[in-house]
Amino acid sequence: MTGATVYRLTVSYRGEAYAGWQRQPNAMTVQEVLEGALAGLLRRPVTVVGASRTDAGVHACGQAAHLELPEPFATGGLVHGANHRLPADVRVLAARRMAAGFHARKHAAGKEYVYRLRREPVLSPLDAPFAVRADPRLDLAAMRAAAERLVGRHDFSAFALAGGGHRSPVRRIASAEWLEDGPELTFRVRGDGFLRGMVRALVGTLLEVGRGRRGVDEFAALLAGGARGDAGATAPARGLTLERVFYPARWEGPPPP
Repeated sequence: MTGATVYRLTVSYRGEAYAGWQRQPNAMTVQEVLEGALAGLLRRPVTVVGASRTDAGVHACGQAAHLELPEPFATGGLVHGANHRLPADVRVLAARRMAAGFHARKHAAGKEYVYRLRREPVLSPLDAPFAVRADPRLDLAAMRAAAERLVGRHDFSAFALAGGGHRSPVRRIASAEWLEDGPELTFRVRGDGFLRGMVRALVGTLLEVGRGRRGVDEFAALLAGGARGDAGATAPARGLTLERVFYPARWEGPPPP
């Protein structure tokens, strides 16, 4: 859109009611309901481009997206006007005017995901939508040792679900760690990008390490590529949350006048 004004949105959502972020012909998605809310506010069709195509059932605290408008619109109005029209499980947390040319997906420098486990016999209904129950006997030291092997540039073919449309299975992981807080275990991973289903496949395989079914070196060997069947099961979607999308400094400076 020539001469358009570009806005970046920070979006949070509970994923259980949606078939992921990206619009689909036969299922409700976050992109669809967000575009519908903004179209109602702006009284014109709107296309919103997300930074991450989160899968069905996956949550987000800090999904980034952008839209282009033919003329400026107050950022506060975008936030509150969209939220007035959105269902309770989707919210626009912030809106920011960006310099021309910004693209939420193409300019993303990295993303951070978290996966939550609870080592309890029964999950509270307050935890169950966002965490997965885990065996309290997991070997956390082994899981941490395996997670350390993720840091660096690797071929993650063994952890990619089919249909992701990626050109290369190689990704760089900046950090990967298991955090412990009482009965809760959180896997936090940050990288330059992630393949479809990759974080959940990593968690499923790390759980095999924690159960003693796979050694740390066996886990590390998967990082040289291989078939999806060589790795562990895909962990349930409800435990995964997109925490944040990172951008280079040029896109984080003061908004244009």
